[in-house]
Amino acid sequence: MLKELPMLKELKFVQGAVAKKSFVPELTHFQIRGGFVRGYNGSLALCAPIALDFDCLPKAEALVKAIQNCNDTIQLSVTQAGRLSIKSGTFKAFIDCFDSHETPDLEPEGEPIEFDGVALLHALKTIAPFVGDDASRPWANGALLKGQSVYATNNVVLVEYWVGVQFPKILNLPRSAIKEIIRIGEPPMSAQCTENSITFHYPGGRWIRSQLLAVQWPDLELVLSKESTQSPLDKRLFDGLKVVKPFVDKMGRILFDANGIRTHHDEGEGAAFEIEGFNCEGVYALEMLELLDGVANTIDFTAYPNAALFYGDRLRGAIIGLLL
Repeated sequence: MLKELPMLKELKFVQGAVAKKSFVPELTHFQIRGGFVRGYNGSLALCAPIALDFDCLPKAEALVKAIQNCNDTIQLSVTQAGRLSIKSGTFKAFIDCFDSHETPDLEPEGEPIEFDGVALLHALKTIAPFVGDDASRPWANGALLKGQSVYATNNVVLVEYWVGVQFPKILNLPRSAIKEIIRIGEPPMSAQCTENSITFHYPGGRWIRSQLLAVQWPDLELVLSKESTQSPLDKRLFDGLKVVKPFVDKMGRILFDANGIRTHHDEGEGAAFEIEGFNCEGVYALEMLELLDGVANTIDFTAYPNAALFYGDRLRGAIIGLLL
Protein backbone atom coordinates (compact mmCIF):
# COMPACT_ATOMS: atom_id res chain seq x y z
CA MET A 1 0.00 0.00 0.00
CA LEU A 2 1.39 3.38 -1.01
CA LYS A 3 1.99 5.87 1.77
CA GLU A 4 -0.14 8.98 1.40
CA LEU A 5 1.95 11.91 0.18
CA PRO A 6 2.19 14.80 2.66
CA MET A 7 0.87 17.30 0.10
CA LEU A 8 -2.18 15.13 -0.57
CA LYS A 9 -2.83 14.88 3.17
CA GLU A 10 -2.91 18.67 3.52
CA LEU A 11 -5.14 19.13 0.46
CA LYS A 12 -7.55 16.56 1.81
CA PHE A 13 -7.64 18.43 5.11
CA VAL A 14 -8.93 21.61 3.47
CA GLN A 15 -11.05 20.17 0.65
CA GLY A 16 -14.12 19.82 2.90
CA ALA A 17 -14.52 23.61 2.85
CA VAL A 18 -14.51 23.93 -0.94
CA ALA A 19 -17.88 24.40 -2.60
CA LYS A 20 -18.79 21.77 -5.21
CA LYS A 21 -20.82 24.28 -7.22
CA SER A 22 -21.05 28.02 -6.77
CA PHE A 23 -21.84 31.20 -8.66
CA VAL A 24 -18.73 32.62 -6.95
CA PRO A 25 -15.73 30.92 -8.67
CA GLU A 26 -13.35 31.55 -5.75
CA LEU A 27 -15.38 29.17 -3.58
CA THR A 28 -14.59 26.14 -5.79
CA HIS A 29 -10.84 26.78 -5.75
CA PHE A 30 -8.02 26.32 -3.29
CA GLN A 31 -6.13 29.43 -2.28
CA ILE A 32 -2.40 28.74 -2.13
CA ARG A 33 -0.61 31.70 -0.66
CA GLY A 34 2.32 32.36 1.67
CA GLY A 35 3.03 28.69 2.35
CA PHE A 36 -0.58 27.82 3.25
CA VAL A 37 -3.49 26.26 1.39
CA ARG A 38 -7.03 27.35 2.24
CA GLY A 39 -10.50 26.23 1.29
CA TYR A 40 -13.58 28.41 1.83
CA ASN A 41 -17.22 27.75 0.89
CA GLY A 42 -18.79 30.93 2.19
CA SER A 43 -19.38 29.81 5.76
CA LEU A 44 -16.60 27.36 6.58
CA ALA A 45 -12.83 27.80 6.07
CA LEU A 46 -10.03 25.25 6.52
CA CYS A 47 -6.31 25.95 6.35
CA ALA A 48 -3.11 23.89 6.39
CA PRO A 49 0.58 24.63 5.70
CA ILE A 50 1.89 23.47 2.33
CA ALA A 51 5.43 23.34 0.94
CA LEU A 52 4.94 25.73 -2.01
CA ASP A 53 6.57 29.12 -2.52
CA PHE A 54 4.16 30.60 -5.09
CA ASP A 55 0.60 31.92 -5.04
CA CYS A 56 -2.31 30.61 -7.13
CA LEU A 57 -5.99 29.64 -7.01
CA PRO A 58 -6.22 26.13 -8.54
CA LYS A 59 -9.48 24.30 -9.15
CA ALA A 60 -9.81 22.27 -5.96
CA GLU A 61 -11.47 19.07 -7.16
CA ALA A 62 -9.12 18.68 -10.15
CA LEU A 63 -6.03 19.31 -8.02
CA VAL A 64 -6.93 16.65 -5.47
CA LYS A 65 -7.58 14.10 -8.23
CA ALA A 66 -4.26 14.92 -9.89
CA ILE A 67 -2.29 14.59 -6.65
CA GLN A 68 -3.97 11.23 -5.99
CA ASN A 69 -2.38 9.95 -9.21
CA CYS A 70 1.11 10.95 -8.10
CA ASN A 71 3.21 8.01 -6.90
CA ASP A 72 6.61 9.69 -7.10
CA THR A 73 8.21 13.02 -6.20
CA ILE A 74 5.87 15.86 -7.12
CA GLN A 75 7.00 18.92 -9.06
CA LEU A 76 4.65 21.90 -9.24
CA SER A 77 4.93 25.14 -11.14
CA VAL A 78 2.73 27.80 -12.71
CA THR A 79 2.78 27.92 -16.52
CA GLN A 80 2.83 31.09 -18.62
CA ALA A 81 -0.84 30.40 -19.38
CA GLY A 82 -1.59 30.60 -15.67
CA ARG A 83 -2.22 26.90 -15.08
CA LEU A 84 -0.76 24.83 -12.25
CA SER A 85 1.56 22.19 -13.71
CA ILE A 86 1.90 18.89 -11.82
CA LYS A 87 4.56 16.33 -12.68
CA SER A 88 5.23 13.05 -10.91
CA GLY A 89 7.25 10.35 -12.65
CA THR A 90 5.49 9.62 -15.94
CA PHE A 91 2.32 11.47 -14.91
CA LYS A 92 1.60 15.09 -15.88
CA ALA A 93 -1.48 17.28 -15.42
CA PHE A 94 -2.42 20.95 -15.81
CA ILE A 95 -4.96 22.49 -13.45
CA ASP A 96 -6.95 25.59 -14.35
CA CYS A 97 -6.52 28.48 -11.94
CA PHE A 98 -8.81 31.38 -11.14
CA ASP A 99 -7.27 34.80 -11.81
CA SER A 100 -8.30 37.08 -8.97
CA HIS A 101 -6.66 39.04 -6.18
CA GLU A 102 -9.93 39.70 -4.36
CA THR A 103 -10.33 36.34 -2.65
CA PRO A 104 -11.28 36.33 1.04
CA ASP A 105 -8.21 36.04 3.25
CA LEU A 106 -9.75 34.67 6.44
CA GLU A 107 -7.59 34.24 9.51
CA PRO A 108 -8.34 32.90 12.99
CA GLU A 109 -9.55 35.60 15.35
CA GLY A 110 -11.19 36.02 18.72
CA GLU A 111 -10.49 35.27 22.35
CA PRO A 112 -9.05 31.86 23.31
CA ILE A 113 -11.51 29.53 25.01
CA GLU A 114 -10.74 26.45 27.10
CA PHE A 115 -12.35 23.08 26.36
CA ASP A 116 -11.60 19.36 26.25
CA GLY A 117 -10.98 18.48 22.60
CA VAL A 118 -11.18 14.71 23.14
CA ALA A 119 -14.50 14.96 24.98
CA LEU A 120 -15.92 17.40 22.42
CA LEU A 121 -15.00 15.17 19.46
CA HIS A 122 -16.67 12.16 21.09
CA ALA A 123 -19.77 14.22 21.92
CA LEU A 124 -20.09 15.48 18.34
CA LYS A 125 -19.74 11.96 16.93
CA THR A 126 -22.56 10.82 19.21
CA ILE A 127 -25.04 13.62 18.57
CA ALA A 128 -24.28 14.26 14.85
CA PRO A 129 -27.09 11.95 13.55
CA PHE A 130 -29.61 14.04 15.49
CA VAL A 131 -28.61 17.47 14.11
CA GLY A 132 -31.42 19.00 12.09
CA ASP A 133 -31.51 20.05 8.43
CA ASP A 134 -34.56 22.30 8.33
CA ALA A 135 -34.40 25.71 6.65
CA SER A 136 -37.46 26.85 8.63
CA ARG A 137 -35.64 26.20 11.93
CA PRO A 138 -32.04 27.30 11.28
CA TRP A 139 -31.18 27.24 14.98
CA ALA A 140 -31.71 23.44 14.97
CA ASN A 141 -29.16 22.88 12.17
CA GLY A 142 -26.32 22.77 14.65
CA ALA A 143 -25.16 21.50 18.04
CA LEU A 144 -25.75 23.72 21.05
CA LEU A 145 -22.77 23.82 23.41
CA LYS A 146 -24.13 25.00 26.75
CA GLY A 147 -22.96 24.44 30.29
CA GLN A 148 -21.45 20.96 30.43
CA SER A 149 -23.63 19.54 27.67
CA VAL A 150 -24.02 19.35 23.90
CA TYR A 151 -27.58 19.37 22.55
CA ALA A 152 -29.01 18.43 19.15
CA THR A 153 -32.47 17.97 17.67
CA ASN A 154 -34.01 17.10 14.31
CA ASN A 155 -37.41 18.28 15.61
CA VAL A 156 -38.51 14.69 16.26
CA VAL A 157 -35.71 13.49 18.52
CA LEU A 158 -33.90 15.67 21.05
CA VAL A 159 -30.65 14.57 22.73
CA GLU A 160 -28.38 15.96 25.41
CA TYR A 161 -24.85 14.57 25.76
CA TRP A 162 -23.07 15.34 29.01
CA VAL A 163 -19.45 16.28 28.29
CA GLY A 164 -18.55 16.94 31.92
CA VAL A 165 -16.48 20.04 31.18
CA GLN A 166 -17.97 23.53 31.39
CA PHE A 167 -18.04 25.46 28.12
CA PRO A 168 -17.02 29.09 28.72
CA LYS A 169 -19.60 30.38 26.22
CA ILE A 170 -22.91 29.26 24.75
CA LEU A 171 -22.26 28.31 21.10
CA ASN A 172 -24.31 26.81 18.28
CA LEU A 173 -21.93 24.92 16.00
CA PRO A 174 -23.30 24.38 12.43
CA ARG A 175 -23.71 20.90 10.99
CA SER A 176 -21.11 21.66 8.27
CA ALA A 177 -18.45 22.31 10.92
CA ILE A 178 -19.52 19.23 12.89
CA LYS A 179 -19.17 17.12 9.74
CA GLU A 180 -15.63 18.38 9.08
CA ILE A 181 -14.47 17.95 12.68
CA ILE A 182 -15.68 14.34 12.57
CA ARG A 183 -14.14 13.76 9.13
CA ILE A 184 -10.74 14.97 10.32
CA GLY A 185 -11.07 12.66 13.31
CA GLU A 186 -8.51 14.40 15.51
CA PRO A 187 -9.34 16.23 18.74
CA PRO A 188 -8.78 19.97 18.26
CA MET A 189 -6.06 21.17 20.62
CA SER A 190 -7.31 24.75 21.12
CA ALA A 191 -9.94 27.22 19.95
CA GLN A 192 -10.71 30.90 19.76
CA CYS A 193 -14.09 32.54 19.38
CA THR A 194 -15.77 35.78 18.34
CA GLU A 195 -19.45 36.63 18.59
CA ASN A 196 -20.13 35.11 15.15
CA SER A 197 -17.30 32.63 14.50
CA ILE A 198 -15.16 29.93 16.07
CA THR A 199 -11.75 28.59 15.02
CA PHE A 200 -10.48 25.16 16.06
CA HIS A 201 -6.71 24.64 15.90
CA TYR A 202 -4.93 21.38 15.11
CA PRO A 203 -1.25 20.34 15.30
CA GLY A 204 0.98 21.53 12.47
CA GLY A 205 -0.64 24.92 11.94
CA ARG A 206 -3.94 23.53 10.62
CA TRP A 207 -7.28 25.10 11.55
CA ILE A 208 -11.02 25.19 10.87
CA ARG A 209 -12.99 28.41 11.08
CA SER A 210 -16.78 28.36 11.02
CA GLN A 211 -19.61 30.80 11.34
CA LEU A 212 -21.89 30.24 14.35
CA LEU A 213 -25.66 29.86 14.43
CA ALA A 214 -28.11 31.66 16.71
CA VAL A 215 -28.25 30.31 20.27
CA GLN A 216 -31.94 31.15 20.90
CA TRP A 217 -33.15 27.58 21.46
CA PRO A 218 -36.39 26.57 23.20
CA ASP A 219 -36.24 25.64 26.88
CA LEU A 220 -34.98 22.06 26.59
CA GLU A 221 -35.46 21.27 30.27
CA LEU A 222 -39.23 21.45 29.79
CA VAL A 223 -38.95 18.23 27.81
CA LEU A 224 -35.91 16.45 29.22
CA SER A 225 -36.62 16.91 32.93
CA LYS A 226 -40.07 15.29 32.96
CA GLU A 227 -40.56 12.21 35.11
CA SER A 228 -40.50 8.87 33.37
CA THR A 229 -40.63 5.14 34.07
CA GLN A 230 -37.58 3.73 32.34
CA SER A 231 -37.30 0.15 31.09
CA PRO A 232 -34.45 -1.52 29.19
CA LEU A 233 -34.75 -0.86 25.46
CA ASP A 234 -35.43 -4.24 23.83
CA LYS A 235 -32.70 -4.68 21.19
CA ARG A 236 -34.99 -7.04 19.26
CA LEU A 237 -36.82 -3.90 18.16
CA PHE A 238 -33.96 -3.01 15.82
CA ASP A 239 -33.89 -6.52 14.36
CA GLY A 240 -37.56 -6.07 13.56
CA LEU A 241 -37.11 -2.64 12.01
CA LYS A 242 -34.61 -4.05 9.51
CA VAL A 243 -36.96 -6.72 8.17
CA VAL A 244 -40.17 -4.66 8.02
CA LYS A 245 -38.51 -1.55 6.60
CA PRO A 246 -39.27 -2.37 2.92
CA PHE A 247 -43.00 -2.53 3.75
CA VAL A 248 -43.62 0.79 5.56
CA ASP A 249 -46.03 3.35 4.12
CA LYS A 250 -45.01 6.72 2.69
CA MET A 251 -44.81 8.19 6.19
CA GLY A 252 -42.49 5.41 7.34
CA ARG A 253 -44.71 4.56 10.32
CA ILE A 254 -44.09 1.73 12.76
CA LEU A 255 -46.99 0.61 14.97
CA PHE A 256 -46.34 -0.93 18.38
CA ASP A 257 -48.65 -3.44 20.05
CA ALA A 258 -48.43 -6.16 22.68
CA ASN A 259 -47.11 -8.67 20.13
CA GLY A 260 -44.36 -6.56 18.56
CA ILE A 261 -44.27 -4.14 15.63
CA ARG A 262 -46.07 -3.80 12.30
CA THR A 263 -46.21 -1.39 9.39
CA HIS A 264 -49.98 -1.05 8.94
CA HIS A 265 -53.07 -0.91 11.13
CA ASP A 266 -54.79 -3.61 9.08
CA GLU A 267 -53.23 -7.00 9.84
CA GLY A 268 -53.76 -7.97 6.21
CA GLU A 269 -51.35 -5.31 4.96
CA GLY A 270 -47.62 -4.70 5.08
CA ALA A 271 -45.38 -6.66 7.41
CA ALA A 272 -45.08 -7.49 11.09
CA PHE A 273 -42.37 -8.73 13.46
CA GLU A 274 -43.19 -10.54 16.66
CA ILE A 275 -41.36 -9.55 19.86
CA GLU A 276 -42.42 -11.76 22.74
CA GLY A 277 -43.22 -9.74 25.84
CA PHE A 278 -42.82 -6.39 24.03
CA ASN A 279 -46.15 -5.06 25.29
CA CYS A 280 -45.73 -1.45 24.09
CA GLU A 281 -48.14 0.90 22.36
CA GLY A 282 -47.56 3.82 20.04
CA VAL A 283 -46.70 4.91 16.52
CA TYR A 284 -43.22 6.17 15.59
CA ALA A 285 -41.23 7.02 12.48
CA LEU A 286 -38.96 4.13 11.53
CA GLU A 287 -35.97 6.35 10.68
CA MET A 288 -36.22 8.08 14.05
CA LEU A 289 -36.35 4.77 15.92
CA GLU A 290 -33.27 3.58 14.03
CA LEU A 291 -31.32 6.53 15.42
CA LEU A 292 -31.72 5.11 18.93
CA ASP A 293 -29.75 1.95 18.10
CA GLY A 294 -26.50 1.99 20.07
CA VAL A 295 -27.49 5.27 21.74
CA ALA A 296 -30.40 4.57 24.08
CA ASN A 297 -30.15 1.96 26.85
CA THR A 298 -33.51 2.56 28.51
CA ILE A 299 -36.74 4.24 27.38
CA ASP A 300 -40.29 5.01 28.52
CA PHE A 301 -42.68 4.07 25.70
CA THR A 302 -45.61 4.20 28.17
CA ALA A 303 -45.68 8.00 27.80
CA TYR A 304 -47.22 7.82 24.30
CA PRO A 305 -48.74 10.00 22.83
CA ASN A 306 -46.37 12.26 24.78
CA ALA A 307 -42.65 12.20 24.02
CA ALA A 308 -40.84 9.03 25.11
CA LEU A 309 -37.81 9.88 27.26
CA PHE A 310 -34.71 7.70 26.98
CA TYR A 311 -31.25 7.42 28.56
CA GLY A 312 -27.87 6.22 27.32
CA ASP A 313 -24.22 6.52 28.24
CA ARG A 314 -23.73 10.17 29.33
CA LEU A 315 -26.88 10.94 27.33
CA ARG A 316 -30.59 11.59 27.70
CA GLY A 317 -33.21 12.39 25.10
CA ALA A 318 -36.79 12.32 23.91
CA ILE A 319 -38.52 10.99 20.80
CA ILE A 320 -41.91 12.23 19.62
CA GLY A 321 -44.42 9.71 18.33
CA LEU A 322 -46.82 9.97 15.38
CA LEU A 323 -50.60 9.82 15.22
CA LEU A 324 -52.48 7.19 13.23
